[in-house]
Amino acid sequence: MEIKFFAATDVGRQRDHNEDNYLIDPKLHLFVVADGMGGHAAGEVASQIAVHTVCRAVRDNADVIERHRDNPDSPSARQEILAVLEHAIQTTTSEVYHRAEEDPDKRGMGTTCSCLLLMGTRGFIAHVGDSRIYLLRQGQVHQITEDHSLLNELVRRGKIKREEIETSPYAKYKNAVTRAVGAYETVEADTLDFEVLPGDQFLMCSDGLHAYLDAADTLVDLFQLDLREAGPAAIRHANACGGEDNITALFVEFLATP
Repeated sequence: MEIKFFAATDVGRQRDHNEDNYLIDPKLHLFVVADGMGGHAAGEVASQIAVHTVCRAVRDNADVIERHRDNPDSPSARQEILAVLEHAIQTTTSEVYHRAEEDPDKRGMGTTCSCLLLMGTRGFIAHVGDSRIYLLRQGQVHQITEDHSLLNELVRRGKIKREEIETSPYAKYKNAVTRAVGAYETVEADTLDFEVLPGDQFLMCSDGLHAYLDAADTLVDLFQLDLREAGPAAIRHANACGGEDNITALFVEFLATP
């Protein structure tokens, strides 16, 4: 298989520093995006700890990855690889939490964390928070992670319709997350695995971008660009729409080997 990728990040138009971070391990085909939160630049610290700790934890279990690389579709392989990602999230959560406990200025810091691992023709995801992973397959866009946010929870419970959020009293809570890495010593992470097909494309992004991606055709237009053009184009789109938050876009394309 061949995997192409490109990432871009930007502070946006309203913030004075960037609390988003991303990290790519080309050897493992591991991609991580994190969007930090907390005062005194604590969000930037939390997201930086997250992307590096997740990658280190997965590398520390590289023997599991290598053992199943030729057959990641077997039930045992899928279970063990997801366990590696789950362990990486929990290790990261503990690291961020204890770092905050040691530094009064960092108390309460946390971060979202979404990671994608591609092995053969299978994808593995671990996810906490309201950053997102989208999949473009055969011209259709699918959001394959669920937002751990207050507003999404209200929508799920039927308390409000998604199209009513911006004009509702809940609009001021649009950045409130219900799960975050580091807010507590442990966290409940969503994990899933799925078949990957030649031509599949992924977008991993912080809410500073997906807040402006309500129109499905906007996403399709971005996916149709060359990867090196898609990231900067996504940044320009978010800034043109207001750029209220930090913006990160990580595009990944799965290609069939010629």
